[in-house]
Amino acid sequence: MRPYYWFNSRLLGCLLLILLLAGCAGSPVNESARLEQQDSLAAVQIKARLLEAIELAGSAIDVDLEGDRAILSGFVETSQQRDRAEAIAHEQDQVKTVENNITVK
Repeated sequence: MRPYYWFNSRLLGCLLLILLLAGCAGSPVNESARLEQQDSLAAVQIKARLLEAIELAGSAIDVDLEGDRAILSGFVETSQQRDRAEAIAHEQDQVKTVENNITVK
């Protein structure tokens, strides 16, 4: 009777492990929903220009786009850096207005 008990406990343990792993599996990814969460091309281009700007080196600036409005947030060391970041965002063709929420440390 002892080997039968050992087999049942192993079987129960395996079933429990399978159920736990199945519960951890992610739900299927909706491709269109995933693409909507990515930054738009214009936002990526602005971020790239900000990273290329020597005077903004080391700055932590985030860019979000809502329609034709760019929203800048993050931190810089000087007000000149803040103004330069806004000017770079204005240079993007698809941006009509810029909301500059960058904080000067």
